[in-house]
Amino acid sequence: MKDIFVEVVFNLPINQTFSYRVPQELSRVQPGMRVLVPFGNQFLTGVVVMKRDRPGFPNPKDVVDVLDELPLITEKMMQLTRWVSEYYLSSWGQALFLALPRGIEEAVKEKVFLLKDLPDDTLTQRQRELFLVIAENPGNTKAYYRKKFGYSSFYNLLNILKKKGFVYFEQEYIEAQARELFRQFVHINEDYPQLKEKFPDFLKYLKRRPEIDAYMSERLGQDILKSKFLEETRMSPPTLAKMCRYGLCQQITKKVERRIHFEDVEEPKIVKLTDEQTAAIKAVEPNIEKEAFATFLIHGVTGSGKTQVYIEVLKKVLARGKTAIILIPEIALTPQTVRRFKKVVGDEIAIFHSKMSLGERLDYWHACYEGRIQCVVGPRSALFAPLDNLGLIVVDEEHEHTYKQTEINPHYNARDVAIYWARMNNAVVLLGSATPSLESYYNALNKKYALIEMKKRIDDVQMPAVEIIDMRRAKKVGQGELRLFSQLLIDKINERLSKKEQVILLQNRRGFSAFEQCSECGFIPICPNCDISLTYHAHGEKLQCHLCGYTIPAYQFCPNCGGRQIVYKGTGTQRIEKALLEVIPHARVLRMDRDTTRGKRSHETILQAFAEGRADILLGTQMIAKGLDFGRVTLVGVISADVGLSIPDFRAPERIFQLLTQVAGRAGRRQKVGEVMVQTYSYSHYAIQFARTHDYAGFFKEELNHRKNFRYPPFVRLIQILVLHKDFMETVNKTREIAHKLKAPLAKYAQVLGPAPGIIQRMNNLHRWVVTLKLNPQTDPTGKITKSILLQKLGSALEKKKKNQQILVDVDPITLN
Repeated sequence: MKDIFVEVVFNLPINQTFSYRVPQELSRVQPGMRVLVPFGNQFLTGVVVMKRDRPGFPNPKDVVDVLDELPLITEKMMQLTRWVSEYYLSSWGQALFLALPRGIEEAVKEKVFLLKDLPDDTLTQRQRELFLVIAENPGNTKAYYRKKFGYSSFYNLLNILKKKGFVYFEQEYIEAQARELFRQFVHINEDYPQLKEKFPDFLKYLKRRPEIDAYMSERLGQDILKSKFLEETRMSPPTLAKMCRYGLCQQITKKVERRIHFEDVEEPKIVKLTDEQTAAIKAVEPNIEKEAFATFLIHGVTGSGKTQVYIEVLKKVLARGKTAIILIPEIALTPQTVRRFKKVVGDEIAIFHSKMSLGERLDYWHACYEGRIQCVVGPRSALFAPLDNLGLIVVDEEHEHTYKQTEINPHYNARDVAIYWARMNNAVVLLGSATPSLESYYNALNKKYALIEMKKRIDDVQMPAVEIIDMRRAKKVGQGELRLFSQLLIDKINERLSKKEQVILLQNRRGFSAFEQCSECGFIPICPNCDISLTYHAHGEKLQCHLCGYTIPAYQFCPNCGGRQIVYKGTGTQRIEKALLEVIPHARVLRMDRDTTRGKRSHETILQAFAEGRADILLGTQMIAKGLDFGRVTLVGVISADVGLSIPDFRAPERIFQLLTQVAGRAGRRQKVGEVMVQTYSYSHYAIQFARTHDYAGFFKEELNHRKNFRYPPFVRLIQILVLHKDFMETVNKTREIAHKLKAPLAKYAQVLGPAPGIIQRMNNLHRWVVTLKLNPQTDPTGKITKSILLQKLGSALEKKKKNQQILVDVDPITLN
């Protein structure tokens, strides 16, 4: 028979495929399946992307094993991930692994257990041999059995044993244990009433325990969790075993699916749709009916009912047998969002977010893969859920920077990938925001997207009045370093609390204060790995770097001069909480930042407590500014609107305007009048003044002029090349070399800026320098030419990832490095 070959990619920064020969016994392999293959001196798991009749290069090695029974990646998802890799300049393997459940590649060992005691005639000789090897010592790892049995076709035979119900697997990962969850159940036979009559000793037992007979008779044919059965019947395990021997019931092993459950909380009661909501739905409807791709930007003020528009459109999509993806920017929004969509979808809804266990993610991924899910909700990773027949993608708060993956390759923006994915599926995209990104609104005005405006709140509730407090002149309250509040803000808080109303306070910085400083010599503790000061955390009395995690005990005296006059500069959420309780000691305060939300369900716990009225004030960072809906909140206070304005990033004013507008929208969302108090030392800044009047159009016009004058998006595309190296001069020299290599070939297509030091010049003990490319919209409007030259000049350097050296490329950066 003619040899078959496959092309395989790996989750590595290597921008090519690798050819392997397929042994005849593994010829069932298909694109989208995982395979175990030799790679250098090791064995790696890769994904097959192509099957062919000749190799891509001579003398290919053999595939060792096929790890899946069916392809995990569809042809359409292959195309999407290929586009992601080409657009964002990552390897195809790195993009492809976005579409796989995270636990798979993180497995370090996988244990095998028996479901049957003996082999039977359905097994071939080789399958029987493997079964007996496992039976000698069940519960060991796959690697253990492969060593005893041999490499040849091991995984293929093992998967057949699993499919036939002889074995099951438990996977163990470095971070957590993620595996199929099996539990013992008691199955009560349907002919129990007749069978019991055959056993006089059991009838005698039932005379003493008539409740057992009633329990069994009421549950004929049911499977009951063994632990629950024993608890409810108060039966001993030996008695249960005896009943099983009599055939009255059976003990069986079943796979259990893990689902996340959300408690009900107060939800907005929408009696009927507003005229604006009805108009928005009608605008979208024709594309749903024709199954035609379109992107709609819904620019709706906070409280205008954008979520209800999503829900009504979702109903229409589901009625046509389609599926949907709802993207949200923060984990904090998940509980509220899921509850509202679950009322429409029922249990056929899946959730994906980073606080889930690997096992939960695995179960939801399989539910999507098997076609049991209609709607997926979550942050950016939810976009790659394996849904068929996609009809709708919603990107809520589309302006949010958290849609951009910045930590690892590929550095994709989920909003932009969602639009491409919807086009591939002839689906509709709804981008929603009260403060759209300048790029999205610019695209809508230029007819690239369809623009839907929603300018009124539901029930004509008025937008909250915003007052800007100039902290240079305002009267302050508090003691010494803790004078963080204006008298006006404190008076307003007391007024609202006296009416049994609730307050949200925003400070976009966690920790107790920005840094410690010796007042005698000026010493400031600096992270030894990064060029930033250490943040003081009152809880645990520690200093911590928020970039690399470096932590030391807080100084009680200066390590430089020995002085004891340690003062705290800046204002973090912990410090504000302490100062607030000194000024308003009777207030019940909940703090919500990264330090208080490390637990798995901590977001939901805090938000539910606040929704139920168990706290008066919710104090937090930007995670409380978006999408949350609490009917009793009538006052929002911003402690320091200046945080972020001084960052040397062209998007800084846009972020401040968005943050202030979004947090202001949390106030007065029902019939009670809302109010917003903004404390600032930059009273006249245009971003703050436009936020005061809720004037997005005015801000857009002003900011667009700045972007045009200085040639920033949406007028040009950006690509940033970040060079990291442990040695300072090596970093500078490498960055100069890159800039020099690119200037001549890119002269016609892009402006090469740099080299220049990064905004943070050292992080994790690596120096950071950048080269920025501003693409010419006339000669290279899509960026394809520039990217091609980049790969040609830097391709090999991008594939080298060493501990002390790295080169990263960020296409369409959301923040400047």
